[in-house]
Amino acid sequence: MTGPAYPWLPRTWLLGSHGRPRRVVLECAEVEAPGTVAAQHRAGRRAVGAALRRAGSPVTAVGRGASGAPVCPDGFPASVTHSADLAVAVVAPGAPGVGVDLEPRCPELRLHRFLLDDRERADLWPEGEPLGLRRLFAAKEAAFKALTDCAGAHGGLFWRVRLYGHEGRLWARAGDRWAVVEEVETAAFSFALAVGTEPPSAPVRHRADLL
Repeated sequence: MTGPAYPWLPRTWLLGSHGRPRRVVLECAEVEAPGTVAAQHRAGRRAVGAALRRAGSPVTAVGRGASGAPVCPDGFPASVTHSADLAVAVVAPGAPGVGVDLEPRCPELRLHRFLLDDRERADLWPEGEPLGLRRLFAAKEAAFKALTDCAGAHGGLFWRVRLYGHEGRLWARAGDRWAVVEEVETAAFSFALAVGTEPPSAPVRHRADLL
């Protein structure tokens, strides 16, 4: 069954840029034990359907594309992520794209070699700690989903989406398309939500530019 989000996940978000935030609706669904892949997908469909209803969609039946992403009505982009216990879905009415990811485990530290480029390591992961890599992993996954139609830029590989810390926020870019990323960090999970939006209002500057 679906219901209120866990305490660390607000059910409604306002996320965007240039003073034009998008409303993002979030719903959770518990995964039936023992948490099989099929059970996770069922929970994901329930969560997406509940989020579509709250977002005002006239259609709440959810299809599934070849990539596994939910196929939703025009104007109501959606994204879903799940673990063995929980599925989380988001819908962002009118947005060019939305993505969500929840990571309960830290990636192996050696994976930073392809998850991050030199600039991302210097700007966003200077301490090299495991929880920081988990946070950036979740952010890239969410941004990749929000920018999923930018295959010409990222080649269908989520780690090729680039992250930037700018004006106190986390941004993601694939080609000439941008998304803004919001994060929630707990001991148990790294959570990231991304919404496609206009580029930052000021040019992005990197740490190397300031040295």
